[in-house]
Amino acid sequence: MPRPAEFSFRTRKNYLAQLAQEELDILVIGGGITGAGIVRDAALRGFKVALVERRDFAIGTSSRSSKLIHGGLRYLQQGDVGLVMEAANERRVLRQLAPHLARPIKMIVPVHSRTGYATIRAGLWTFDRMARVEKDERKEMLDGPETLKLEPLLKPQGIYGSGVYYECLTDDARLVIANIKSAAALGAITVNYANVTSFLSDAGRLTAAVVKDTVSGAAFPVRAKLFINAAGPWVDAVRLLQGEGETPKLHLAKGIHLIVRHDRLPLTHTVVMTTSDKRSIFAIPRGEVVYLGTTDTDYKGPFDDPMVEEEEARYLIETANRYFAVDPLTFADIVGAWAGLRPLLHEEGKKTSEISRKDEIMVGSMGLISIAGGKLTTYRKMAERIVGMAALQLAEQGVTMPLQPKGKSEAATLVGGDTGDDVEQFAADLKERWPRVAAEVVERLVATYGSDAERLIEDIAADPELGERCSPELPVTRAEVEFAVREEMAMTLEDFLERRSRLLLWDPNNGITVAPAAAKLMKTMLGWEERRVELELARYRRHVDDTKAFLNGGIDALPKKVAHAG
Repeated sequence: MPRPAEFSFRTRKNYLAQLAQEELDILVIGGGITGAGIVRDAALRGFKVALVERRDFAIGTSSRSSKLIHGGLRYLQQGDVGLVMEAANERRVLRQLAPHLARPIKMIVPVHSRTGYATIRAGLWTFDRMARVEKDERKEMLDGPETLKLEPLLKPQGIYGSGVYYECLTDDARLVIANIKSAAALGAITVNYANVTSFLSDAGRLTAAVVKDTVSGAAFPVRAKLFINAAGPWVDAVRLLQGEGETPKLHLAKGIHLIVRHDRLPLTHTVVMTTSDKRSIFAIPRGEVVYLGTTDTDYKGPFDDPMVEEEEARYLIETANRYFAVDPLTFADIVGAWAGLRPLLHEEGKKTSEISRKDEIMVGSMGLISIAGGKLTTYRKMAERIVGMAALQLAEQGVTMPLQPKGKSEAATLVGGDTGDDVEQFAADLKERWPRVAAEVVERLVATYGSDAERLIEDIAADPELGERCSPELPVTRAEVEFAVREEMAMTLEDFLERRSRLLLWDPNNGITVAPAAAKLMKTMLGWEERRVELELARYRRHVDDTKAFLNGGIDALPKKVAHAG
């Protein structure tokens, strides 16, 4: 396969030089899923566009979701028919653009009464038809024994039956990276660790954003005709840089997830559980782990790296213990956790769960377009609407779209998305073609990187040194680390272990056993001194500890009441 253009620390340096010299059509601020979708859409339409992210791509909300591409069933419960239709369509689109990032999974909804059974049956029947669900993925209704046969881990007491439907499992950070790389391949400038610190204006219109390269410390103005603020929880912070007249608009909600070993909670399928306060949460098996979530609480703390609280964790553990026939889970079983913030638009008098999840667009007095709210599932459609609005505003400034755009966002395959519909068969074909590469290495690479795995596997087969493992017990190779630095702009050890390889979450040891070898390889590629290696390792270990700091309170500490809305 042809090797794409480099997307690395060297590319980043060149991009920064371009930003300092050229005027853009559009500058996108924020490297989460919304910003990534916007920069890709704008690049497909042929605009001269760039994206800057103050930390790493996907470091905030967009790596901390439940990692589900929802077909819209939850929106049907809220009576939002339009959002049901949009979500269902976007799920179909993503399954075409990146099949490895939209893997169908069965969702089991246990019910404990005849009334509950009738309710879920009616809801799933309606959803199947409204969302035009394919026949082989339409709902099933199971009685009690059938439910327990499908998921033996459920407690049998009181189970009347269940409804079974399909959602798609994704990897949110990998989806962001796929969009970022796709935009870069189309000519967009995309830079991490580049922080917008202020704006410049002329005659009441923004003319430039002052960007600080947090790696070198250099700061410089980036000129653009239009600025789009997609900074997630930081949307207000960017809006307020415009000066007087702007007021905060966001209402932040926090959701947490807990990770336990799969052998401690050996689920076969995802189970939808009802909490003591009538909310729905998930137990989702993923490789060697199962994760539980999510909560929905008001949040007023620091935006960077929000912490899991002990009472929030207990809320999830207690719910799981009511559903599964295992020795009761305790805090000692938790091997990982994450917390994310939802940037919702404040609605006076409404509880967190009552606030709309629809995206909202705000246009500042100086022309800054800001977007908040929205869902991971509908990110592409949000981006399409935003860029459509931007195109109209640019047209007023005399900037017209090219007569021949580079593609359409609903049809242009994402980087890594050329596996075909059957991702398992794609992996099987690669294992047959390259038998010298360990099967578990092939499976991991395909699941994580999609069709990009083919080049990595080919390289390993040609040079066995690239197949050397960073840890004896994990199929993480030297080739994968080098790929993250060379083609995914990984700049720190955490970038690789958390958001490129996802080892922080899906490895029960949080990537700790891989860290020394990965840091050594990154040292060679990035030119680190030995002191930097030690610092990166110490920072990563501290980061892992911080994600589980709530465990320090002790398993038997009395919890406070968690106030969930709805």
